[in-house]
Amino acid sequence: MKMDKKDEGPKRVIQGRFQEEFYMTRKETAEFLRNLADEIEKSNEIKITTQDWELPFKIREDVEVEIELEENELEIEIEFEKHKDKKLQVE
Repeated sequence: MKMDKKDEGPKRVIQGRFQEEFYMTRKETAEFLRNLADEIEKSNEIKITTQDWELPFKIREDVEVEIELEENELEIEIEFEKHKDKKLQVE
């Protein structure tokens, strides 16, 4: 899922800790959430891409959703945990 329209050459693949905050219009936010929902339905991997970086992440089946309402702010937090590949055990 691309966060912006431009596609310019190789991108830095994000590993480890990372944080970036975005502000989007309501229309951009709706499009982002639709694309995210499509990726969640299709596979167990989410890949967020911007002009500068790419963040691939394999997710578990269960997703934590937290909804919090304060006086002037509604916060919806979606938390994905990393999918753990189970290796085959030979007995």
